[in-house]
Amino acid sequence: MVDLKEKVEKALELAGKKLDPAGLADYAKLYTPAVSDALDNLGFRPGFMEMGIKPMWPGARFVGYAATISLKEEKTFDESAVQGMMGLLGKVGKHRAVVMSMAGLNIASGLGQITSMICQRLGVTGGVVDGPVRDLAQVSQLQFPLFARGTIPSSIRGRMSLDSLMEPINCGGVVVHPGDLVMGDINGVVVVPEKEIADVLAEAKKIISADAFWQKAMEQGRDPADIERQVPLP
Repeated sequence: MVDLKEKVEKALELAGKKLDPAGLADYAKLYTPAVSDALDNLGFRPGFMEMGIKPMWPGARFVGYAATISLKEEKTFDESAVQGMMGLLGKVGKHRAVVMSMAGLNIASGLGQITSMICQRLGVTGGVVDGPVRDLAQVSQLQFPLFARGTIPSSIRGRMSLDSLMEPINCGGVVVHPGDLVMGDINGVVVVPEKEIADVLAEAKKIISADAFWQKAMEQGRDPADIERQVPLP
């Protein structure tokens, strides 16, 4: 059986993988509905997270490569597990987004003020928690993009502990692998599998171009049926 120390060591090795910042810059110009539609158009599995995963402050927006964490219910506190999480946060650095599963529980906060500050200072682009978070006044002041199901004041200490690092997890109804592209904005969160990032980007650009065409045509007073015949509604 793989113990916690081995899990952490393996996770840190994966987290140190070099990433392509150019892909993030291209996706940063998009919006999540276009990315979700692109996945649909190409016949890939849906990438949108459930509607309960929302931005925790107005204007929160991010795009990054997933660094995954899962927690489990645990009545005893394990300091080594916290050290493992801190080690991962220290390693992932720029271009990563933290994506966290909390085993379907709403008993403690996955991320808060200090963890958001750590992430932000290390270059993490944002965080997604399938569960509650806390310290929203401080997190919004930091302007760290945080998405979650809601808020709760409680700590994970004595309630939850580390289950896995940098392994596939289910977050918001979507299976997220380390290295997948994750994007969040006012509409919610969408996940693009690592191998499909380039294809989805190209398709999403076409969708946005069609959106712009429709907007211009409507402003010109054209008949929607005529527009649809020329460029089908995205």
